[in-house]
Amino acid sequence: MTALFWQLLGWREAVCTFDAAQYSAALQALQQAGLACRTKTTSLSSASRRTGMFYAVGERADRSIEYQIFVKKGELPRAQLVLQGRQDAL
Repeated sequence: MTALFWQLLGWREAVCTFDAAQYSAALQALQQAGLACRTKTTSLSSASRRTGMFYAVGERADRSIEYQIFVKKGELPRAQLVLQGRQDAL
């Protein structure tokens, strides 16, 4: 599903990253705070199992997968505080 589809259903993007560790930490923090999340992962690489990295010459492997986390529109300010580590400001 596209980001536009999630927005039409009342979800907003809280995190967009190319770093799997950052994505995992953010998702875990949001879930521990009790926030409902939806995720989307997009491969931006031209490499495949069939062609390997040969056709991906010049591409940055660390920028080949985009991770997005969406939260409900009304919970976006709370999600931003959780991601900043400021849950006590609620």
